[in-house]
Amino acid sequence: MARAIEDRNERRIVVEQRQDRLELAREAGFGTVSGVAVAAGVMAALGACAIAFGIAAAIVNAVGLDTATMSDSDWRNVGVVVATASVAVLLGAFLLGGYVAGRVSRRAGGFHGALVGAAGAVTLAVAAAIAHAQDATVAVVDRFEDLGAPTAASDWTGIVAVAGAAAVLVVLAGGFLGGVRGERWHQRLMDRALDPAVGPEADLVKQQQRLERAERRLATKREKAERRGVLVASRYNSGETPAVKWDEAAAAPTEPTPEPAGPPEPERESRSVTL
Repeated sequence: MARAIEDRNERRIVVEQRQDRLELAREAGFGTVSGVAVAAGVMAALGACAIAFGIAAAIVNAVGLDTATMSDSDWRNVGVVVATASVAVLLGAFLLGGYVAGRVSRRAGGFHGALVGAAGAVTLAVAAAIAHAQDATVAVVDRFEDLGAPTAASDWTGIVAVAGAAAVLVVLAGGFLGGVRGERWHQRLMDRALDPAVGPEADLVKQQQRLERAERRLATKREKAERRGVLVASRYNSGETPAVKWDEAAAAPTEPTPEPAGPPEPERESRSVTL
């Protein structure tokens, strides 16, 4: 069982640090990078992106915007809003992905988070390239034309450039910060394990406090009952033990007293008989 440390600063010194976890991984024969942790982080980030964008699309479809009366300026404003929301979604998703990687790897959380961000950015770029090669972008442009949105490249160049740069930045930064946070969970775990105010020790202290409060309430009720005459105070009620005096004479073993003998039997007279 870990030693309970009252001083929080002392606990921080005792708790394992980042370098300790790296050294432990080296002694176990593992490298600095965990491929499983990075893969788990990337999948978590991309999955969160897919869920968030799917929910957003469902909400927009349910609201049913009237695009017939929207001008080019309105469309640009909508584009700015969509780009900002997309960047925010990417930030949250890669914060989650970096956190998963840092927590699973249990070492070099920031580095694992940055790898998650880089791998995620590459994956999104490859997906966009595949979509462009399959003429998926042409279908998107045609859909915007049907809605009445401007489709000229000059109308969206500035928004796309800024949104793209921001997306790359938040993907890398989100992954790094999430990884640091995920690795820090292990340090918090050890810190709480050594904290006497948390866990089984804290439960015992709380139970002891409840018992003490119950005893004080019982003593208060007893005093009130004694003042009212309902309960007669005695040595037993006050918790005192009556003294017992040891009598050595009474305790000494005694020999049994012989019973008194009865009166002597009279002597029988002997008579001679002459024949």
